Amino acid sequence: MKFDLTGYDIENLLKKLYLKKITLYNVVRSHHNHVIFEVDDRDEKKVKRYIKNYKVISTLGLIKRLPKLTLANLGIILGVFFGMIFALFASNYTWQIEIYGTKDLTESDITDVLNDNGIRVGKINLQSSVDIENILLNNYDMIAQVSVIRQGTSIIINISEKLVYVEQTFEPIVAKFNGIVTDINIITGTTNVKVGDYVNIGDALVLPFNINSNGEKVSVEPIAEIRGQIFVVSKCELNRYEYVLKRTGNSTTVYNYRLFSLNLFSGKAKNSFALFETEMYNEYISDLLPISRDVVTYYELQPTVVEHNFEIEKDDLAQKSVENAYSMLPQYIEMLDENTETTIMGDKMFACTTITVLGVING
Repeated sequence: MKFDLTGYDIENLLKKLYLKKITLYNVVRSHHNHVIFEVDDRDEKKVKRYIKNYKVISTLGLIKRLPKLTLANLGIILGVFFGMIFALFASNYTWQIEIYGTKDLTESDITDVLNDNGIRVGKINLQSSVDIENILLNNYDMIAQVSVIRQGTSIIINISEKLVYVEQTFEPIVAKFNGIVTDINIITGTTNVKVGDYVNIGDALVLPFNINSNGEKVSVEPIAEIRGQIFVVSKCELNRYEYVLKRTGNSTTVYNYRLFSLNLFSGKAKNSFALFETEMYNEYISDLLPISRDVVTYYELQPTVVEHNFEIEKDDLAQKSVENAYSMLPQYIEMLDENTETTIMGDKMFACTTITVLGVING
């Protein structure tokens, strides 16, 4: 099945299909909001669930075969007869084992022990519920209680595991920004910095323990607010010479004719440009027959050198640096300072913006 789609955030759509393990074939992206791809027929319904917000230009697939004719009446009667016999015979087998309540144990742990004792799906199991309970209790010390119920052709197992004490550990509070500590307010935990210290992102500010009256460390979840002067720095640069790709004016168009999803023939030789960009769309060429064609236009590109005038673009680079710095600012209590400097070194111009605010260093 082939899909021809347009819409916003095509990249996110392709990532979703990849995460859902849908294999895409012959992916063609002629534009950031246009994509063509093919999938196996079995994935058709999955794909349609994720393309509701996209415009479908066309979907092409092979004509499915008509279902086979039903069996003759005699065949139906024989089928019902033998089905009843099989149902009576199969009712003595175990066809499903359901396991509930496992935490540290896994279902495979339980089924492995059952298999070792001859209890498995697709087999006549003569053991009683009490026998199965004793098998599990004797093999796993971590099982506190187990209940086994036979229901039709199913064995239902409910397990309660013993509680295991695990000492809880906590992470320290760390700096989310670079800055100088001006105020420390700790509810639980032990401070690792003092007022006036300069801290970098990731430095431990409050450690996850308290000291009791005996001088022993007691693990606790640290809760604190560390305020300080936060520094946000943004740097931008501009090369005097920049290589860009521009169209030369030369182009070639390739037509690929299709009947449903079957390729018929191409109307022109393939693209021979070394550097190019494409524009592509699909159109039907007949109102009576399901014949369409893919129209792909290749535009030749050529590298071109653009020389920037530092004096003219100086203010734009500085403004870009300021905007970038403000985009990185956290929520703050007070704006303290803002400074932007531009420098030229050889064929590069740099703009550096530093913003200082009063805020919470640990975020």
